Amino acid sequence: MSKVAILTAFAEFPPGYSLTGIVKDQVRMLTEHGHEVSLFVAEHFKKEDEAAFGPEVRIVKRIPFTHQKDYKTKKDLTPEHREIAERTAAVLVEELQDTPIVFTHDFVFTGWFYPFGLGCQIASPQLPNTRWLHWIHSVPSVRSDWWEIKDYGSHHKLVYPNRIDAIKVAEQYRGFPDDVRVIPHIKDMRSWFDYDDETCKFIREFPAVMQAHVVQIYPSSVDRLKAKRLKEVIKIFAHLKRRGLSVCLVVANQWATGKQQKEDILKYKKIAAEEDLIVGQEVIFSSDWQNGKYDVGLPKRIVRELFQLSNLFIFPTREETFGLVLPEASLAGGVLCVLNKSLKMMLEVSGFTSIYFDFGSFDQEHHIENEDAYFKDIAWLIAARLKHNESILTKTHMRRTFNYDALYNKVYGPIMAESQIW
Repeated sequence: MSKVAILTAFAEFPPGYSLTGIVKDQVRMLTEHGHEVSLFVAEHFKKEDEAAFGPEVRIVKRIPFTHQKDYKTKKDLTPEHREIAERTAAVLVEELQDTPIVFTHDFVFTGWFYPFGLGCQIASPQLPNTRWLHWIHSVPSVRSDWWEIKDYGSHHKLVYPNRIDAIKVAEQYRGFPDDVRVIPHIKDMRSWFDYDDETCKFIREFPAVMQAHVVQIYPSSVDRLKAKRLKEVIKIFAHLKRRGLSVCLVVANQWATGKQQKEDILKYKKIAAEEDLIVGQEVIFSSDWQNGKYDVGLPKRIVRELFQLSNLFIFPTREETFGLVLPEASLAGGVLCVLNKSLKMMLEVSGFTSIYFDFGSFDQEHHIENEDAYFKDIAWLIAARLKHNESILTKTHMRRTFNYDALYNKVYGPIMAESQIW
């Protein structure tokens, strides 16, 4: 994959500064998608902050140090800062000869960084194979006289994180709509919640757990799968899929260590396949992952983090004294709980706040004449509730839209490819 440079003037990466978080997510996304990333920082960048990046990221501590000034007009450029612009340009020409894509952060926006933006202008003619994407991280309101995109040349585009204001950005920079590319910010649950490396591996292997419309995590020992009514959950998921929703059901199964347990799992895989669900993509058994590394069960942290990705928890269990997985799923946030009305303690534990259907229980029979029609009706109601619960809708949108895999595949990758024809 191609080389990518990210230009900043950071001297450190303080955790409370939103822009450093944006850059770290960008670096992680690009490296995980195979790019060779060079991160440019200030000459006096704190060495201890280099540890925030892996060895695959090249840290270039060559952006010249200067006492910054918040310029209001380019006419006030001091001789000292003109020299800084020239030094910056010399560094860029030396470092970027074989780099086709460069992202800058606020270099063409703030008065503080005007000398660095000017350095990009000076360097650009000497880098004919380089394409520049200049991030603007604030609303450009009062015009500055250096906000002229034409001064940078045809190989430069502005980047703004929302489409609504893109025209305003083009106008402020005396340009046209084609001078702006819209790239939303990354807000990925893996980085925001500091997911365990193993959870990240799970998501890479089973991307539907991040990307599907409907996601459920269902912890259960293998010998309890019948009592937990996994078959019924699978059939409801099949109807959700038939409604056009993408689905992912992760069975976080425990104690899949013996021959009988493995045979039992195969029965449920067969049920899923018969319902036209893809085993290993839409229905996943955790004991299959990494050649049975977790056949005894997933660690608590991984289960908790997978719960955070989910937006549905169907729990038609036949018998429970309390059902710990119910509050565990609920506490992850943004989860629609569908519970067994026939098991009265479910109403108590859930605070009478969930959706309830009769599935029968150890002390209350419930005969279903047409199971397929019954599960179809449940699926339709679930689909409707998922679309009318604003909290769940927003969480699902954020999970699916702003993770770095989705943004790379739908936005970054195409824009970087298209840049070569500017």
